[in-house]
Amino acid sequence: MEYGVLQLPSVLASIAAAEEFVCRLADELGLDEDGRDRLGLAVHEAVANAVIHGNRFSPDKQVRLSARHDATRLTVTVSDEGPGFTPGPQPTGALNLTPSGRGLTLIEHCVDGLHVTRRSGPPSGCDVVLVKHLRKDTPMPALSVSEREVGDVTVIDLKGRITIGEGNVTLREAVARALDSGRRNLLLDLSEVTYADSAGIGELLACHTTTEKRNGRLKLLNASKQVQDLMMITKLLTHFEVYDTEKEALASFT
Repeated sequence: MEYGVLQLPSVLASIAAAEEFVCRLADELGLDEDGRDRLGLAVHEAVANAVIHGNRFSPDKQVRLSARHDATRLTVTVSDEGPGFTPGPQPTGALNLTPSGRGLTLIEHCVDGLHVTRRSGPPSGCDVVLVKHLRKDTPMPALSVSEREVGDVTVIDLKGRITIGEGNVTLREAVARALDSGRRNLLLDLSEVTYADSAGIGELLACHTTTEKRNGRLKLLNASKQVQDLMMITKLLTHFEVYDTEKEALASFT
């Protein structure tokens, strides 16, 4: 049966609307917490791809999201109306340190099936079809930041989600403030980061690179399994020093 259709403008706010729509459906279908979390991330990435790379933020184009399900699986289709895009090799490994471009790689690891097709129109564009086999969580807050000084180390405590258009900007600004004030030893405490998307992981990498360029050091503390999994998928985990305890992390700066 078809659950519903969303017609979304080509703006970043549409990403959150689509994710909320699909997570509500996941609740109704009884997906477990991990299943819902992964499906939400996959839809988040697919709609971001449609807005940014498909429609290229055109105000005259829309993103269409439709969902169908039966007893065994849920199928979500995300369609753009732009010139479309051509899926190619996703950036991975040490030589590909760009903060973006890993959306399809993440989607593949979050759903049970992924199909991308070009449409000749009208309207032209791409359809990204996500398939999830049927198997709950609480709303995830936006990112909040607090800072504390421990010796010559600035600990930046992050709480919430690091995602495109919201948490990634908050993270970037927090690191920039610390660097601008002359602090060079930065420790990001991720213990209360509940969710990150490819833009969030990319922003962590960008902050790490910026800190190094300004003769500083940035390290990670208590990265959740979800964050570490995404770093492993995108092959970026090895570029960070990640610690399990604050004592151990602080000692590494001396």
